Amino acid sequence: MRFLGTDPLVYFLILAGLLFTMTVGIIAEQRTLMPVLNALILWPFLIWSFRHARIDVAVRLIIFWSALIFLFALVATRLDERAARAAVPGSIEFGAEHMLWLAGSAAGVDQFSEWFPLFLRRTGVLLVGSAVSAGLIPLIVAAREMAILGIWTGNLLGASNLLVVIFGVPLWIWAEAAAWIAIGAVLAEPIVTGDIHAILTRDRLRLLLTGVAAWLLSFLLHLLWPPVMQSLLRPWFTFS
Repeated sequence: MRFLGTDPLVYFLILAGLLFTMTVGIIAEQRTLMPVLNALILWPFLIWSFRHARIDVAVRLIIFWSALIFLFALVATRLDERAARAAVPGSIEFGAEHMLWLAGSAAGVDQFSEWFPLFLRRTGVLLVGSAVSAGLIPLIVAAREMAILGIWTGNLLGASNLLVVIFGVPLWIWAEAAAWIAIGAVLAEPIVTGDIHAILTRDRLRLLLTGVAAWLLSFLLHLLWPPVMQSLLRPWFTFS
């Protein structure tokens, strides 16, 4: 029996591994080690997928892994917000900046000169990190970012209106996450297989184009969506 084209045991091992590393990481407040351990839970399975030319499986595993980190961080926040924030570097700063911005105070969320260099830096990490480390470097960064998003969303669940929960995570972040998954998988494969020409196959070109489109969408959303998001959420941005 196969689940999403892969042996169900693979998904179970990823689930069990993340449950262990995130639980221990949050309890012990392992700010530096936890993203690395979370990435190492998935990475061997990605290497296996690349070696067997199953980039479709690699993409599904990355999506599954990302969703689990997000959900585990969300649940941890609802159980013990202080411990969750203490274990994930950047979560406090992300939450404070976005709360101030949505409440109408000045913040860098919608200031091009502040967010665009960071956007380009993350893109560089994605492109170079995927190619030279078979995806491990972007996985470490993504593990931290997905945990931050989970903590932020867990905090939003205490808001007074459902709109805050639905739109509280900026749309450009989801688009950028999709770009990381698609582009990262394609660029990480050649260093494992030694076949750079495989990028030109139809499935990989489709993934690459999808990733580039998601990257462009993320850029446009970050450029255009913040005023709309503010107008939607500001009247309701109160917490119980």
